[in-house]
Amino acid sequence: MRGIRRGHLKFYILRLLSEGRSTGYGLMKAIEQETGFWKPSAGSLYPLLASMHDAGWIVEAKEPDGSSRWAITDAGRETYEQATESKRELFDSMRRSLVVFSKVFDAAPLESVAERLISWQEGRSDFRILGPLFMDLHDALWALPSLSAEQEAQARNVLEKAIVDLTRIRTSSAAD
Repeated sequence: MRGIRRGHLKFYILRLLSEGRSTGYGLMKAIEQETGFWKPSAGSLYPLLASMHDAGWIVEAKEPDGSSRWAITDAGRETYEQATESKRELFDSMRRSLVVFSKVFDAAPLESVAERLISWQEGRSDFRILGPLFMDLHDALWALPSLSAEQEAQARNVLEKAIVDLTRIRTSSAAD
């Protein structure tokens, strides 16, 4: 798929397999479900699985019912951990690029996005679900046409209510 960097797929597969065994088709469906838009083709997935097998990162494990599923090996886990370190470097590079871009093109809001990359780079498992929702909210805001004063007030109320509700969740978690 255009816009998806080559090489990401192997690390995506390693992450999914670190969570449990899967068929090739199951991996394709999991990626499509998680991203909401990207389903690797069989033509890209199966040759990659074969090369990952040859590299010793994954093995084909037989299930009790006779079927087989892919499973990650210790070498695959180590490779994924090394990629996680590279992710930190990538996030830092993206953050610095956004800061420079915001200065060059006087796009101050990008600076706050750049700073948030610092916390995002550490990752949180609950953000696999919440992160895409946040991006959907972001996209919905950007898709709005110019708003009347009344519509702007309505949108502001929606967002302020969300902030209040999220703050309530945070404070109740702190009390537990």
